[in-house]
Formats: sequence, structure tokens, C-alpha cells
Amino acid sequence: MSPPAWLDQLPRTVGSLSPATDTAFTDPLDAAADAISAHAPALSLAVARPGSGLWSTTRGAPEGSRFAAASIGKSMTAALVFQLAHEGRLQLGDTLDRWFPDLPSSHLVTLDHLLTHTSGYFLPASSPLSGPYMPPEDHFARLRDTGPVFCPGTNWAYSNVGYQLLGRITEAVDGRSYAASLQARILAPLGLDATHVLQADTPDPMMVAGHVGGEPVGPVDYATPFAAGPVSSTAGDLVRYWSALLAARITSPAALGQMTETLYPMFGQANAAYGRGIQVSRIDGPGLLVHHSGGVTGFTAGVAWLAEDDLVIAAMTNDRNVPAEAAIWSLTRALRAS
Repeated sequence: MSPPAWLDQLPRTVGSLSPATDTAFTDPLDAAADAISAHAPALSLAVARPGSGLWSTTRGAPEGSRFAAASIGKSMTAALVFQLAHEGRLQLGDTLDRWFPDLPSSHLVTLDHLLTHTSGYFLPASSPLSGPYMPPEDHFARLRDTGPVFCPGTNWAYSNVGYQLLGRITEAVDGRSYAASLQARILAPLGLDATHVLQADTPDPMMVAGHVGGEPVGPVDYATPFAAGPVSSTAGDLVRYWSALLAARITSPAALGQMTETLYPMFGQANAAYGRGIQVSRIDGPGLLVHHSGGVTGFTAGVAWLAEDDLVIAAMTNDRNVPAEAAIWSLTRALRAS
């Protein structure tokens, strides 16, 4: 897919993200949050607008409570890869046999294939994430048995295991754990103190309990997705992160351009596409969104830049049946109507 013309606004200039005080901005959002909070046990919501600052709220849980960001973390993994490429320590065209010579077709699969979900490495989920921690190597072993489901570069399939492979590759290239790289390269420089890298067998004490249809889910080790869904966070931190990403404060402007220059339709939808760690959608109502969504057992999350409104919005819920995208749209409508 050709990138929408409005993407030429990137990198975007980020205004102040200090707490918003203008009641013309905050009052409609507070009212919308009241209405949204009736649909989930807990919510974290945040909106930033140039000239207005950052509004954020937590409902149904103590302020500062964290929620699973799920696949939004894939954009962080992609940013790490682009940083290492900028440093000359890897190239997007590198093939996986450099790190995983025993994977089928690894001499044909490139890092770029993994970033864009076009590698053919795909493992269907047999059930929702549950139970104790499962290391990425268990998934890699399944890949050795199944091989790619299509020839690399010939099709598209959303691949968690592909981003898990990228996580292990960043560790090998950067010489430290994925968590340490993420903390040192993205979270600490941006001051994302409310974002936590999930660790195996170590529950995040600030993370709220997940639900499905209002019912709590059983024990889940949310570190299992690894680099495909690595963090718990708040909506406020996600807005700060997304604003910095789209301002090219994490990667170079050239790398940010690469993240959206080649777009693949997602799940056969003509209005939703995937680049390299970033989704681009055009939806009736919100218009053009540069975003990433996330969903995992008990949680949904979304963060988006709405080009027409120049808003960065994040929403996180602790109920898998309550879509974060609906909350983002509700907040947008509240501002448009004010």
C-alpha cells in the first residue's frame, strides 16, 4: 500500500507534555472518561494536544496502576532494531542464519521480513495466554518443526514469534538482555518511569488484574510474549512514548520514514496496514491514525496519533472484551464536540 500523503507531516513537532490545565480541554475528557469507565473494571486514559498539554486519568484502580501494553511493545522492539542498524551493528537485509542457522529457511528470512510480518514464520495461538512462563525458545522449537507457512516476502501474517526472534537478536548484537537494552535505550532516556519491562516468574506488583467479560482471568505470566509484548505501562507513558517516536526522538528521521514507507494490508483489510512496528489505518470517523494496538489475555491497549486532530491518545483496559480503540474514539468525539 502507498503511504497516505499526511504521513509527510512526520516527524511531528511535539508540544509541551506538562499536565493540562485548560478546562475547555480537560472537562470534555473527564466527562468521556466517566462514561467509558462503566464498561471495564479499570481504565488508563491519556490525551495530548499541542498547546493544551497532557491529560490523563486512571479509573477503577489507584493512580499509577499499570496495564499490559501487549503488542504496542512491538514498536519498541522495532525501534531497538533501527537504533542498532543506525550504529552499523546490523542491517535490515541481514538473514537469520547469522543467529539462527538451524531454523528452516533462515538463509532466506531477513530482519526486514520479521519487522514487516512477511517472514512466513507464524505460529497460530491454540488458546489464550495462560499459566506459567514459557520461554521464546519453546516457540522457536515449534518453528523448527513447522518451518515457514509461505515463502519469505510473498505474503503477510501477523507474527509474535517473529518479534520474539528480533528480541533475541537485539540481545546478541547489543551484548545485554532485551530488558536492559529497552531500559537503557528507550525507557530511561524518555523518562518513562511508569513503564515496566515484564520479567519471567516476577509479577508486576503495580499491574491490575486482567478480566474477560468482567470476570478475572486465571494466573498468567505476562512476560511470556517477550519482545512481542514486553511491557506494562500507563496511558500517560504511552502518549509520551508515541509522541517521542513520531518526533524521531528515538530513531533517526530516516528510520521513522522507513517504519511507514512500505505498508502491508492487515488481515485482508483495505483500511488497515502494517509497516515496521507501526500500524497506519484510515477509519471513518477518526480519519488517519498512525498507531499500534495490543491485546492479550485480560487486557486491551491502543495508542494513536490522529492526524486530522493532531492528537496523541492512549487507552488501556483490563478487560479483553472492552476494545481500547472504542475508548480512543470516545475521547476524540468528546473533544470534537466541545
